[in-house]
Amino acid sequence: MNTDLGPVGDVAEALASDIEGVLHDDLVGLYVYGSAVSGGFDPGASDLDLVAVTAREVEALDLPSLERMQHAFVGRYPEWSNRLEIVYIGRATLQSFRTSSGSLAVVSPGETFHVRRDRPADWLQNWYLVRETGASLRGVEAASIIPPIAWPEFAAGTIRYADELGKRSRLAASGCTFAYTILTMCRALRTVRTQTLGSKQESAAWVRQLMPHWDWVIDEALLCRMARGKMGFDEERMRAAADAFIGLLGDELHRKTPGRK
Repeated sequence: MNTDLGPVGDVAEALASDIEGVLHDDLVGLYVYGSAVSGGFDPGASDLDLVAVTAREVEALDLPSLERMQHAFVGRYPEWSNRLEIVYIGRATLQSFRTSSGSLAVVSPGETFHVRRDRPADWLQNWYLVRETGASLRGVEAASIIPPIAWPEFAAGTIRYADELGKRSRLAASGCTFAYTILTMCRALRTVRTQTLGSKQESAAWVRQLMPHWDWVIDEALLCRMARGKMGFDEERMRAAADAFIGLLGDELHRKTPGRK
């Protein structure tokens, strides 16, 4: 591993070894990104985000063995249960992600390991973050596999994803869903307004200054995130306020913003 990941360094290395042990020569590159690398990592709350690039397309991989490996890993490190996001993608699909229709295999919080047949272009934000901010755990550097992505394209993808979150029904949503949506949309708003990347915590603080009358909803989202959904957004009044705030964040995202310098 060629970077200091602080408190997650050992677990990231253990997971990288397990993945390599299943994929062998099929593993072209393995990358960690997100708060573990760029800052804002909260022990006990933050997820560990990885992208594994494979020589063959994901349908040709030994997916059952990968799933067993992931379950065994969580058995050894139970504190990481429901806190891993690993995306497996074939090299050819990633290199042509804007036009490719190839599949991805994904395990993520709240979802079991499965093959997704989304357009790889819909994952543009992930590819940008891996390429520009990620760290290589195994294999070649990400920039040699992922094509360049300009900031305006990344910003547009950020807005699209935030729009998608904002339009989802939350009538029976969990507290985690409210917290994730609010904090992700706060980060999206800060990203497009300041033309910089930042953590959920930095973004929440920035939006609190921009929209101070909603600081109590932002605080509830942060509380719920740190509690992993065990508290927060329990009252109907708070859920209604959160839903209204999400709508306002969506409106703010579509106000005219300057291009990146």
